[in-house]
Amino acid sequence: MSDASCTPNNLRESPLEADASPASSRAAHAARCPGRIPSLWQSWDNRLIWLSDWFNPILVKETRQALRSWQFTVTFVLLLVACWVVTIGGVAMIGPSIYYAAGGGELLRAYYAILSLPLLVVVPFAAFRSLSAEREDNTFDLVSITTLGPRQIISGKLASAVVQMIVYFSAITPCLAFTYLLRGVDAPTIALLLMYTFFASLALSMLGLLLAAISKMRYNQLILSVGFVALLLGAFTSAQDLATEMIRFGYLFWGDHQFWVIHVLAATFYVSTFALAFLATAAIITFPTENRSTPLRIVMLVQQASLVGWVSYAWIAGGFRQNAYYAVLLALLAGGYWFAMGAMLNGEQPQMSRRAMRSLPQSLIGRAFFTWLNPGPSSGYMFSVANLTSILMLCLAPLLVVAQSSSPIGGWFSVAPTIYFLVIGWSYLVAYLGLGCLVVALLRKLSPVSMFASVLLHLLLVLAGSGIPTSIQWMSLELQNEAYSYLQATNPFWTLIYILNFDPAPEAQVLAFIVPSAAICILLLNLPSLVREVQQVRLALPVRVAEDEAALHPSPESLPQNPWDTQAT
Repeated sequence: MSDASCTPNNLRESPLEADASPASSRAAHAARCPGRIPSLWQSWDNRLIWLSDWFNPILVKETRQALRSWQFTVTFVLLLVACWVVTIGGVAMIGPSIYYAAGGGELLRAYYAILSLPLLVVVPFAAFRSLSAEREDNTFDLVSITTLGPRQIISGKLASAVVQMIVYFSAITPCLAFTYLLRGVDAPTIALLLMYTFFASLALSMLGLLLAAISKMRYNQLILSVGFVALLLGAFTSAQDLATEMIRFGYLFWGDHQFWVIHVLAATFYVSTFALAFLATAAIITFPTENRSTPLRIVMLVQQASLVGWVSYAWIAGGFRQNAYYAVLLALLAGGYWFAMGAMLNGEQPQMSRRAMRSLPQSLIGRAFFTWLNPGPSSGYMFSVANLTSILMLCLAPLLVVAQSSSPIGGWFSVAPTIYFLVIGWSYLVAYLGLGCLVVALLRKLSPVSMFASVLLHLLLVLAGSGIPTSIQWMSLELQNEAYSYLQATNPFWTLIYILNFDPAPEAQVLAFIVPSAAICILLLNLPSLVREVQQVRLALPVRVAEDEAALHPSPESLPQNPWDTQAT
């Protein structure tokens, strides 16, 4: 029979075939056209091969290794066995009342415990081990010299974790649908629990990759792995408590406006923090000659903008009342955030590679606004100071407006102590970050200082400035009962709490002069190194590199622009 007779338009059915079932008709058509089904399957197979070539090679490699490993096999089999046992045992325990009783909640709690164990413990730890094993087996250098970039390597390993999560979800989804049929739990609660678990597993997997990138030595990997497992088990326990509350009272939240606002708030900081962790992990495994700082600083700006926006939303939703309270809240959150970020930025290497210098801004406006995004400890210090100063201005603006008006502001704090709190708190942060930057620069003349050592050094400076005067005052018979003494001028915690709670504080005016003066002096001491970093200019691309780039990425061929145009020669 010819191929033309096998097409649907040319197919002629006999009276007996017309009365037959559709399945028998398809079988008869396949018997007459034996080559059609294999050709259709071959076309789909070719498309799948093309799709697998389009996928990230790290994703393909990690997925094959993960799905063939004994860890995944044992976990998946145990998950299926546990679901089978819970299903049979749960139905047996409910008994004949299953026809009218609402028993879906208890079964959902059991199924969720089975699902959350591999998603919150096994998958994140497997992501941690996937990158740690690359360093242990000395295969990471082979991966890093390929054409794959650091972000592609991290995204491939993260996508492999997502594939494993999808497999676990697909195995237990019929059981979750079974709990809905048993009544006692609604579908939105089930969907919300699954969404929480997915994004929590994704965040923990990203954290595992970050910890694996940080730990380059074997003993560091051992310590971090133990701590990471403890964290995963704590997350698993907390997830069970959350699931219990959601199953019991989840239906009460759907109509609450604040419930959805909290979700948008959590989603905002989840996305920005996830991006920061992703870029930090990629920066750790990339070559030192690359510009690893600018993307991270951009995400930091986004996080600060999100923080200011949400605190402003809370202030507006509260009817523009309690101005001092929201100013203190924003200052505390932003101060803690920028001290942590500044301690890490001060640990960057002072030498900028020639490759990174090729991407420096060259226009006057670009150098004025984007120089603080360039890598370097001094520029990182000024970047933190600039953001802290902007937060200070945003907090002082409504307070100064209220102070000029005669209307009472209400709230927990009055205007004057809050202004002292903001100015002195800004001074402490500028002083300690600047002192840490100077100490790191001095230590680098003796030995290399890593970013972890820089963070530890900043913490030690704050602990020394707070702990030493506190110990002296508590051991002094004359001062131990005093609410405050100038001995605590280096103690930011005692000083700020005292100024905020005691109104009026007699030492506030003196401290408002001493602490900012010390901060400005330390800031001036950091100017010489800052000037050296700012004076770095953009370098031109070498001729040899430009020729290689032109050979790898040739310019597109010039084509006619209209029917009357001729082909460019």
